[in-house]
Amino acid sequence: MEALILSCGGSPEPLQYCIKNYTQDFVYFLCSKDTVDIAEEIIKKENINEDKYKVKIVSNHESLDDCYAKSREIIEELQKDFENIHVDFTGGTKPMVAGLVLASIGEKCLYTYVGSKNPESRDKEGRGIVLDGFEKIKEQKDPYEVYAVMEFNRGMDFFNKYQFSAAKSNFIEASKKLESRSLKEIAELFVDIVDVYDSWDKFNNLYNNQPIKTAFYNIDYQIENSGNLKQYFNENQPLFFKQLKNNWNFLELKVARKGLIEPDNVKYYLPDLLNNAYRRIEEGKFDDAVARLYRAIELIAQLGLTNEGIIKINVLKQNKEFKIDLNIIEGIEDEKIRSFIYQLKEYEIALRRGKTHIGIGSSQSYELLSKFGVDYAKDYLADKKLKSNVGSRNGSILAHGLHPIDEKMAMKLYGQVLTYSKRAFPEIVKYMDMADFPKFE
Repeated sequence: MEALILSCGGSPEPLQYCIKNYTQDFVYFLCSKDTVDIAEEIIKKENINEDKYKVKIVSNHESLDDCYAKSREIIEELQKDFENIHVDFTGGTKPMVAGLVLASIGEKCLYTYVGSKNPESRDKEGRGIVLDGFEKIKEQKDPYEVYAVMEFNRGMDFFNKYQFSAAKSNFIEASKKLESRSLKEIAELFVDIVDVYDSWDKFNNLYNNQPIKTAFYNIDYQIENSGNLKQYFNENQPLFFKQLKNNWNFLELKVARKGLIEPDNVKYYLPDLLNNAYRRIEEGKFDDAVARLYRAIELIAQLGLTNEGIIKINVLKQNKEFKIDLNIIEGIEDEKIRSFIYQLKEYEIALRRGKTHIGIGSSQSYELLSKFGVDYAKDYLADKKLKSNVGSRNGSILAHGLHPIDEKMAMKLYGQVLTYSKRAFPEIVKYMDMADFPKFE
């Protein structure tokens, strides 16, 4: 089923020519008060049945806003009953034509314009209307389809909302649709960009079996060595490109070779984790955010223990686990520290099994740090408000209970965790800014 929309001007002949040359099941005339009689003349001459047409009158044919609104009414009405909509914008005032095209763009319509076969086919020395009998229908392409505007816009919007799978699907569709090689190159790069950020958002340090920072190098290399890509980002996405470079610099600090963990780059996991938590808050996934913040509390203590030099390095590098090195503990002169470790159940188990390292929980980590005289650890142990908010996490559906976390609680805990993070890692805000995901403009 196909419907034809005609913007109606002062000449009936081009519109009649369009009607005769296209099969349609319904004709909708977009008219001004002055051109209703033209529509009626066409209906009569073409013998269009009463149930096969409608007339929509624009109250102000010189108002783009009014013309657009009436055109949208037509489009939305026809979409209920017709699979295909054919828009011919030959007649009418410029605002009528512009309003009709704007209202239908991106709706997968067929566009036509009745022009002339050659310049001699118009009056006024080739500048006037097309002479009767010299008409030629010229099909037009929907710019939204040609340039995949809808797919690009949706892909960017999904990326900005961290919905990476949906963003990737839209950019892939754009790449398939585009005829322009330069635009296709942009769409294909966007697919790679989405893939890399999706991987990073899932805490993957490796991408395609290489450190994820290598993927950022490859993206940057493509942009810098393609005149088309560099021009696009410089002119359309300068802030995105700048932040992409910041992200690359951050990952150079965080990610060691072949995905291993090095003591010097462990601290960069904390700003990354806090940013990830805040992205979940932005998405409205408050339970997910709080689960990450709970992990951040533990990571703060683990970073502190790493700074004190008592974490077993080879276990950290290879297994990505924070374990207390018992050989180092034996060499510590402070009796309070040795005594604290020796009275732990984990220590007794390690002795029986002949192990030289133990893992301890979050609270024990802070207690141990307090023995080292770390002020933020002492404050944490005395912080009743933080413990109360952490308790709400324990009752959440992602922990031990069935209570959902709301935005207020998530933001409150985020603020508290950030405060302790700054004390453990004074430069953390700087690196959080470096690691912040870019957004398309």
